[in-house]
Amino acid sequence: MTEENVELVRRLLAAFNSGDVEAVVAAFDEECVLEEPREMPDRPTKGFRGHDGIREWMANLLAIGEVSFEPRDITPGQGLLFMELDSRGRGAASGAPFEWTTYGVVRARGGKITRVQVFLDRSDALEAAGLAE
Repeated sequence: MTEENVELVRRLLAAFNSGDVEAVVAAFDEECVLEEPREMPDRPTKGFRGHDGIREWMANLLAIGEVSFEPRDITPGQGLLFMELDSRGRGAASGAPFEWTTYGVVRARGGKITRVQVFLDRSDALEAAGLAE
C-alpha cells in the first residue's frame, strides 16, 4: 500500500484519540467491515459493518474508558497495512489504567478504509496479512 494509506491510518488514529467520531467514520468506506479480536466477548460475529458499525465500535471503546492507540509500527504489505499499536485506557468506573498491544491488518481502496482485522496475537495478525514469520 502507498504512503497515502499510511497517512490515512495515522489520521484515523489521531481522530480516534481525540474522540472525533465523524472524522473516524469519514476515514472508512460506506461498506467497510471492522473485525475485533476473537478473544473479545462482546464482538459481533459479523464484525462492525458500515458507518453505523464504526460509530457503534467507537462508542463501545469510549464507554470502557479513555482508550487510545499509538502506532508502534505501520508496515505496508501487498495490498494492505500491518500495524502494531500500543493501546491504553483508563477504566470509566474504576479509573484504573490498562495497557495492551493490538495488531491490525488494514485494507483500503480509493482513499477509504474498507476492512480492518484486529488481533491480540502478533502471529495471528501476520498470518491474516500473509506475512507469517
